[in-house]
Amino acid sequence: MKFMRFAVLTAAMLFVAACLPVTTKNPVGTTVGFKADPALIGVWKGPGDPGQGDIYMAFLNGRDGTMTGLLFFPDEKNGDWEAYTLRAALLGKNHIVNANFAHSSGQVSADEAKRTFPLLYEIRRNGSLALALLDEKKMKDAIRSGKIEGKIDPGETGDVHITANPKQLDAFFATQEATAFFAKKFAVMHRVN
Repeated sequence: MKFMRFAVLTAAMLFVAACLPVTTKNPVGTTVGFKADPALIGVWKGPGDPGQGDIYMAFLNGRDGTMTGLLFFPDEKNGDWEAYTLRAALLGKNHIVNANFAHSSGQVSADEAKRTFPLLYEIRRNGSLALALLDEKKMKDAIRSGKIEGKIDPGETGDVHITANPKQLDAFFATQEATAFFAKKFAVMHRVN
Protein backbone atom coordinates (compact mmCIF):
# COMPACT_ATOMS: atom_id res chain seq x y z
CA MET A 1 0.00 0.00 0.00
CA LYS A 2 1.20 3.51 -0.78
CA PHE A 3 0.20 4.75 2.69
CA MET A 4 2.52 2.21 4.23
CA ARG A 5 5.43 3.41 2.10
CA PHE A 6 5.42 6.89 3.68
CA ALA A 7 5.09 5.47 7.09
CA VAL A 8 8.19 3.04 6.46
CA LEU A 9 10.13 5.38 4.36
CA THR A 10 9.74 8.31 6.52
CA ALA A 11 11.24 5.28 9.21
CA ALA A 12 13.44 3.65 6.80
CA MET A 13 11.36 5.21 6.17
CA LEU A 14 7.87 4.28 7.66
CA PHE A 15 6.29 0.80 7.67
CA VAL A 16 7.76 -2.43 8.88
CA ALA A 17 6.26 -5.83 8.19
CA ALA A 18 2.92 -4.45 7.00
CA CYS A 19 2.26 -2.65 10.29
CA LEU A 20 0.72 0.77 10.14
CA PRO A 21 2.37 3.59 12.03
CA VAL A 22 0.66 4.49 15.29
CA THR A 23 -2.46 6.47 14.41
CA THR A 24 -4.55 8.87 16.44
CA LYS A 25 -8.25 9.65 16.42
CA ASN A 26 -7.50 13.35 16.94
CA PRO A 27 -4.54 15.26 15.53
CA VAL A 28 -1.90 16.20 18.11
CA GLY A 29 -2.04 19.95 18.80
CA THR A 30 -5.78 20.55 18.46
CA THR A 31 -5.92 22.56 21.71
CA VAL A 32 -3.08 24.91 20.71
CA GLY A 33 -3.97 25.23 17.04
CA PHE A 34 -2.19 24.35 13.82
CA LYS A 35 0.12 26.63 11.91
CA ALA A 36 2.31 25.98 8.89
CA ASP A 37 5.97 25.98 9.94
CA PRO A 38 8.03 28.18 7.59
CA ALA A 39 11.17 26.23 8.59
CA LEU A 40 9.77 23.18 6.78
CA ILE A 41 8.69 24.91 3.57
CA GLY A 42 10.80 23.86 0.60
CA VAL A 43 12.21 20.68 -0.92
CA TRP A 44 14.19 18.12 1.09
CA LYS A 45 16.17 15.07 -0.06
CA GLY A 46 17.08 11.88 1.79
CA PRO A 47 18.13 8.29 1.16
CA GLY A 48 15.47 5.87 -0.05
CA ASP A 49 15.32 2.12 0.30
CA PRO A 50 18.54 0.28 -0.58
CA GLY A 51 18.98 0.29 -4.35
CA GLN A 52 16.17 2.80 -4.79
CA GLY A 53 18.12 6.05 -4.81
CA ASP A 54 17.16 9.30 -3.15
CA ILE A 55 13.65 10.38 -2.23
CA TYR A 56 12.36 13.93 -2.09
CA MET A 57 9.82 15.64 0.15
CA ALA A 58 8.35 19.04 -0.66
CA PHE A 59 6.52 20.98 2.04
CA LEU A 60 4.10 23.55 0.62
CA ASN A 61 2.05 26.20 2.43
CA GLY A 62 -1.71 25.81 2.57
CA ARG A 63 -4.27 28.55 2.90
CA ASP A 64 -5.86 27.31 6.11
CA GLY A 65 -2.87 26.70 8.38
CA THR A 66 -2.22 23.29 6.85
CA MET A 67 0.66 22.27 4.64
CA THR A 68 0.85 19.80 1.80
CA GLY A 69 3.63 17.24 1.79
CA LEU A 70 4.61 15.78 -1.57
CA LEU A 71 6.78 12.68 -1.38
CA PHE A 72 8.54 11.74 -4.63
CA PHE A 73 10.36 8.56 -5.50
CA PRO A 74 12.21 9.29 -8.76
CA ASP A 75 12.91 6.07 -10.61
CA GLU A 76 14.25 5.34 -14.07
CA LYS A 77 11.34 2.97 -14.77
CA ASN A 78 8.20 4.41 -13.18
CA GLY A 79 8.77 6.86 -10.37
CA ASP A 80 6.11 7.32 -7.75
CA TRP A 81 4.58 10.08 -5.65
CA GLU A 82 2.31 10.57 -2.66
CA ALA A 83 0.61 13.64 -1.18
CA TYR A 84 -0.23 14.28 2.47
CA THR A 85 -2.22 16.94 4.27
CA LEU A 86 -0.02 18.10 7.14
CA ARG A 87 -0.95 20.00 10.31
CA ALA A 88 1.95 21.25 12.41
CA ALA A 89 1.77 22.24 16.07
CA LEU A 90 4.21 23.22 18.80
CA LEU A 91 3.51 21.53 22.13
CA GLY A 92 5.97 22.66 24.77
CA LYS A 93 9.28 22.26 22.93
CA ASN A 94 7.98 19.42 20.76
CA HIS A 95 7.43 20.10 17.05
CA ILE A 96 4.74 17.73 15.83
CA VAL A 97 3.35 17.30 12.33
CA ASN A 98 0.19 15.26 11.78
CA ALA A 99 -0.01 13.52 8.42
CA ASN A 100 -3.10 12.38 6.55
CA PHE A 101 -2.77 10.54 3.25
CA ALA A 102 -4.36 12.61 0.47
CA HIS A 103 -3.36 11.44 -3.03
CA SER A 104 -0.98 9.13 -4.78
CA SER A 105 0.06 7.96 -8.21
CA GLY A 106 -1.98 4.84 -7.32
CA GLN A 107 -5.25 4.19 -5.48
CA VAL A 108 -6.15 5.81 -2.17
CA SER A 109 -8.75 4.10 -0.02
CA ALA A 110 -11.18 6.09 2.14
CA ASP A 111 -9.80 4.24 5.17
CA GLU A 112 -6.23 5.34 4.41
CA ALA A 113 -7.33 8.98 4.04
CA LYS A 114 -8.90 8.97 7.53
CA ARG A 115 -5.76 7.80 9.32
CA THR A 116 -3.74 10.48 11.11
CA PHE A 117 -0.23 9.67 12.21
CA PRO A 118 1.90 12.09 14.22
CA LEU A 119 5.59 12.65 13.57
CA LEU A 120 8.13 14.47 15.70
CA TYR A 121 10.41 16.71 13.66
CA GLU A 122 13.52 18.71 14.37
CA ILE A 123 15.55 21.09 12.25
CA ARG A 124 19.05 20.34 13.48
CA ARG A 125 21.91 22.83 13.86
CA ASN A 126 23.46 21.60 10.59
CA GLY A 127 20.18 22.42 8.81
CA SER A 128 19.05 18.81 8.34
CA LEU A 129 15.48 17.73 9.01
CA ALA A 130 15.05 14.71 11.31
CA LEU A 131 11.69 12.92 11.38
CA ALA A 132 10.54 10.24 13.80
CA LEU A 133 7.43 8.10 14.20
CA LEU A 134 5.84 6.82 17.36
CA ASP A 135 7.22 3.45 18.43
CA GLU A 136 4.46 0.82 18.43
CA LYS A 137 5.83 -1.15 21.38
CA LYS A 138 6.29 1.91 23.58
CA MET A 139 2.79 3.16 22.72
CA LYS A 140 1.28 -0.27 23.44
CA ASP A 141 2.95 -0.16 26.87
CA ALA A 142 1.65 3.39 27.47
CA ILE A 143 -1.90 2.34 26.56
CA ARG A 144 -1.78 -0.81 28.68
CA SER A 145 -0.44 1.13 31.68
CA GLY A 146 -3.13 3.82 31.35
CA LYS A 147 -0.75 6.68 30.49
CA ILE A 148 -2.87 7.42 27.41
CA GLU A 149 -6.15 6.11 26.06
CA GLY A 150 -6.03 3.90 23.00
CA LYS A 151 -6.75 0.53 21.49
CA ILE A 152 -4.51 -2.21 20.18
CA ASP A 153 -5.71 -4.46 17.38
CA PRO A 154 -5.59 -8.20 18.12
CA GLY A 155 -2.50 -10.26 17.44
CA GLU A 156 1.16 -9.91 18.26
CA THR A 157 1.63 -7.23 15.61
CA GLY A 158 -1.75 -5.52 16.11
CA ASP A 159 -1.90 -1.89 15.00
CA VAL A 160 -1.98 0.84 17.66
CA HIS A 161 -4.61 3.59 17.70
CA ILE A 162 -4.60 6.48 20.19
CA THR A 163 -8.16 7.41 21.18
CA ALA A 164 -7.49 10.11 23.81
CA ASN A 165 -9.49 13.32 23.58
CA PRO A 166 -7.64 16.43 22.33
CA LYS A 167 -6.95 17.83 25.82
CA GLN A 168 -5.48 14.54 27.13
CA LEU A 169 -3.59 13.93 23.89
CA ASP A 170 -1.95 17.36 23.87
CA ALA A 171 -1.08 17.20 27.58
CA PHE A 172 0.65 13.85 26.96
CA PHE A 173 2.65 15.09 23.95
CA ALA A 174 3.57 18.48 25.46
CA THR A 175 5.99 16.89 27.93
CA GLN A 176 9.68 16.43 27.27
CA GLU A 177 9.23 12.76 28.19
CA ALA A 178 6.93 12.34 25.17
CA THR A 179 9.90 12.56 22.82
CA ALA A 180 11.00 9.12 24.02
CA PHE A 181 7.85 7.63 22.44
CA PHE A 182 9.05 8.85 19.02
CA ALA A 183 11.72 6.18 18.95
CA LYS A 184 11.36 5.20 15.28
CA LYS A 185 13.93 7.46 13.71
CA PHE A 186 13.18 7.10 10.07
CA ALA A 187 14.50 9.93 8.02
CA VAL A 188 17.14 12.57 8.03
CA MET A 189 16.78 14.84 5.03
CA HIS A 190 18.71 17.82 3.72
CA ARG A 191 17.29 20.89 2.04
CA VAL A 192 17.66 21.03 -1.72
CA ASN A 193 19.11 24.41 -2.78
